[in-house]
Amino acid sequence: MAMTGPMVLLATILHFLFPDKSVNKLHQWIPPAITAISVWSLCTCWLWFYLFNLYVTLPAFSLAVVLHMYAIRKKLNPKLKRVNSALLIATLIMGFISFVYFDI
Repeated sequence: MAMTGPMVLLATILHFLFPDKSVNKLHQWIPPAITAISVWSLCTCWLWFYLFNLYVTLPAFSLAVVLHMYAIRKKLNPKLKRVNSALLIATLIMGFISFVYFDI
Protein backbone atom coordinates (compact mmCIF):
# COMPACT_ATOMS: atom_id res chain seq x y z
CA MET A 1 0.00 0.00 0.00
CA ALA A 2 2.81 2.39 0.82
CA MET A 3 4.39 2.00 -2.62
CA THR A 4 1.22 2.83 -4.55
CA GLY A 5 1.92 6.56 -4.47
CA PRO A 6 5.53 6.29 -5.67
CA MET A 7 4.47 3.78 -8.36
CA VAL A 8 1.83 6.17 -9.72
CA LEU A 9 4.32 9.03 -9.56
CA LEU A 10 6.95 6.98 -11.43
CA ALA A 11 4.43 5.98 -14.11
CA THR A 12 3.32 9.59 -14.53
CA ILE A 13 6.87 10.89 -14.82
CA LEU A 14 7.80 8.22 -17.37
CA HIS A 15 4.60 8.90 -19.32
CA PHE A 16 5.55 12.54 -19.79
CA LEU A 17 9.30 11.90 -20.12
CA PHE A 18 8.95 9.34 -22.94
CA PRO A 19 5.78 10.28 -24.85
CA ASP A 20 4.57 8.04 -27.66
CA LYS A 21 2.06 9.95 -29.76
CA SER A 22 1.68 7.21 -32.38
CA VAL A 23 -0.75 5.21 -30.22
CA ASN A 24 -3.99 6.04 -28.41
CA LYS A 25 -4.12 7.45 -24.88
CA LEU A 26 -4.69 4.14 -23.08
CA HIS A 27 -1.78 2.42 -24.80
CA GLN A 28 0.52 5.31 -23.88
CA TRP A 29 0.13 4.40 -20.19
CA ILE A 30 0.95 0.70 -20.53
CA PRO A 31 4.81 0.91 -20.72
CA PRO A 32 5.11 3.31 -17.74
CA ALA A 33 2.76 1.09 -15.76
CA ILE A 34 4.93 -1.93 -16.61
CA THR A 35 7.97 -0.04 -15.33
CA ALA A 36 6.24 0.81 -12.05
CA ILE A 37 5.04 -2.77 -11.54
CA SER A 38 8.51 -4.11 -12.39
CA VAL A 39 10.12 -1.79 -9.86
CA TRP A 40 7.62 -3.03 -7.25
CA SER A 41 8.58 -6.63 -8.06
CA LEU A 42 12.29 -5.84 -7.99
CA CYS A 43 12.00 -4.09 -4.63
CA THR A 44 10.14 -7.00 -3.05
CA CYS A 45 11.76 -10.00 -4.80
CA TRP A 46 14.48 -10.38 -2.17
CA LEU A 47 11.75 -11.55 0.23
CA TRP A 48 11.44 -14.99 -1.39
CA PHE A 49 12.03 -16.74 1.92
CA TYR A 50 8.77 -15.30 3.27
CA LEU A 51 5.57 -17.02 2.24
CA PHE A 52 3.90 -13.60 2.12
CA ASN A 53 6.08 -12.74 -0.87
CA LEU A 54 4.14 -15.21 -2.98
CA TYR A 55 1.14 -12.95 -2.53
CA VAL A 56 3.05 -9.71 -3.16
CA THR A 57 5.78 -10.18 -5.75
CA LEU A 58 4.73 -13.04 -7.99
CA PRO A 59 1.33 -11.64 -9.04
CA ALA A 60 2.90 -8.25 -9.79
CA PHE A 61 5.74 -9.90 -11.71
CA SER A 62 3.28 -12.05 -13.67
CA LEU A 63 1.17 -9.00 -14.52
CA ALA A 64 4.27 -7.09 -15.64
CA VAL A 65 5.36 -9.97 -17.88
CA VAL A 66 1.91 -10.28 -19.48
CA LEU A 67 1.67 -6.53 -20.05
CA HIS A 68 5.22 -6.49 -21.43
CA MET A 69 4.33 -9.21 -23.94
CA TYR A 70 1.29 -7.15 -24.93
CA ALA A 71 3.47 -4.03 -25.33
CA ILE A 72 5.91 -5.96 -27.52
CA ARG A 73 3.09 -7.31 -29.68
CA LYS A 74 1.53 -3.85 -30.12
CA LYS A 75 4.95 -2.22 -30.70
CA LEU A 76 4.54 0.34 -27.93
CA ASN A 77 7.24 2.81 -26.81
CA PRO A 78 10.60 1.20 -27.77
CA LYS A 79 12.61 3.17 -25.17
CA LEU A 80 10.55 1.90 -22.28
CA LYS A 81 10.42 -1.62 -23.73
CA ARG A 82 14.18 -1.88 -23.30
CA VAL A 83 14.02 -0.50 -19.76
CA ASN A 84 11.18 -2.85 -18.88
CA SER A 85 13.01 -5.85 -20.32
CA ALA A 86 16.06 -5.05 -18.20
CA LEU A 87 13.92 -4.58 -15.08
CA LEU A 88 12.08 -7.87 -15.62
CA ILE A 89 15.31 -9.79 -16.21
CA ALA A 90 16.89 -8.19 -13.13
CA THR A 91 13.83 -9.11 -11.08
CA LEU A 92 13.95 -12.68 -12.30
CA ILE A 93 17.67 -13.03 -11.57
CA MET A 94 17.40 -11.35 -8.16
CA GLY A 95 14.41 -13.51 -7.23
CA PHE A 96 16.17 -16.69 -8.30
CA ILE A 97 19.35 -15.77 -6.39
CA SER A 98 17.41 -14.93 -3.26
CA PHE A 99 15.35 -18.11 -3.60
CA VAL A 100 18.49 -20.22 -3.79
CA TYR A 101 20.29 -18.26 -1.07
CA PHE A 102 17.41 -17.99 1.41
CA ASP A 103 15.77 -21.34 0.70
CA ILE A 104 14.56 -22.71 4.03
